[in-house]
Amino acid sequence: MNVGIKITVGENLKRIRKDLGLRQHEVAGDDITRNLISLIENDKAVLYDTAANIMAKNINKLMDEKNRNIFIKTEDLLNPERYDVRIKSNKYIAELEAMLINKNYCIETEKLNDIEAFMNQWDIVDKKVRIYELVGDIFYLANNLNKEYYYYFKALESSYDYPNMKGRYKLSLKLVYNCIITGKNEEAINLCNYMLISQDDISTKSKGIFYYNIALARKRLDEIDECLKSLSKAKNFFDKTDYKNLKNVYMLEGICFSKFDDYTSALQCYNKILDFLNEEKNLDEICATYVNIILIYIKKDDRESVIKYLDKVMIKLPYVNEDSFYITEIYFEISNVLLYLKRYDDCEEYLNVALALSDESGNHNFYNKYLSSLMELYIEANYLDKLTNLLKTLEDETKDIKLNEESTLVLKLLLYFLKQNNNKEAEKFIEDLLNKKEV
Repeated sequence: MNVGIKITVGENLKRIRKDLGLRQHEVAGDDITRNLISLIENDKAVLYDTAANIMAKNINKLMDEKNRNIFIKTEDLLNPERYDVRIKSNKYIAELEAMLINKNYCIETEKLNDIEAFMNQWDIVDKKVRIYELVGDIFYLANNLNKEYYYYFKALESSYDYPNMKGRYKLSLKLVYNCIITGKNEEAINLCNYMLISQDDISTKSKGIFYYNIALARKRLDEIDECLKSLSKAKNFFDKTDYKNLKNVYMLEGICFSKFDDYTSALQCYNKILDFLNEEKNLDEICATYVNIILIYIKKDDRESVIKYLDKVMIKLPYVNEDSFYITEIYFEISNVLLYLKRYDDCEEYLNVALALSDESGNHNFYNKYLSSLMELYIEANYLDKLTNLLKTLEDETKDIKLNEESTLVLKLLLYFLKQNNNKEAEKFIEDLLNKKEV
């Protein structure tokens, strides 16, 4: 690949040094002389591997001290073509950054294939990490969770060929977030723990964020005791004025206490959050907090308090930004409140909004959860026609599902019970399976 005009190894060394803003004595370090650098740059001496290794090491040390994520390999000094490739990498980076600035989140397949081929052909580690991360950022903003995961994973994987990379933990947090959203909770926990023990440059606040993410993953695995332990650790790393992160901690703590039926502690957590929040800037989070308070009063079967706080949510909900992180789950939880109040038509309306929002975001885990709730609603409300239509929709969506051996065995047993008109046994079998899933 010939990206630019061919130059000598000496000219290449001079070009790299000047591009990085370094002096000859800095590149030389203590092991070789500045005079040798001058001779090489003027093509009066040959650059051998040993000297190139020393220079690359010195350059990378200086880049590390200047907090610049630039990593020069020995081959970059010996092979001018590789440094030309670095220049082309910068063009890709500039294009991707421009897409983010202009909110253009659509990468053409041809362009993506070109980038992939380029990355595979040339092992320019620091550029590869940055390019993969930028592509991951674009797919994150495009709500393409699978491709977001793929490119963040590729970026993090490539970063381990880049010794002492600054801020690797920031990249890993992006991947952790994706893992939690897509249900890869064990992977998220393992990644958080590895970063906490392996990265020396993690900021104090970021350590707290890692522990919070561990707690969030533990909660999704229904490991409530472990979740609370991680939340306790997280609090140690957040300043008392860090309302944003403390709010997240108290929210999750409140949910955990509620799971343990410790309603007093849960309500204390939620009231602390309400003290933090600004009415103008945090309407969505205020609504989410009210919803969690409502769920406690549902457990206590305090209908009057449920209605009181539901009214508070309904007044604020029309003014919540549609792009809010919480909006989909708020609609879903309101549907649960309306189901409790047996306001079935209103419940259906809010469930359908939650379904539409989860479908738009590409979050299939939540979509299936909401679809299941819609089915439960139709069963409880005895909406037989709507249930029939929903089942037809599900039939279309399940045509391509491939069953494993366990699923096939379960269906064969159910079919047998039904053919024998043994409905009670079939019903008991299904209930046992559903109860096992809930546990």
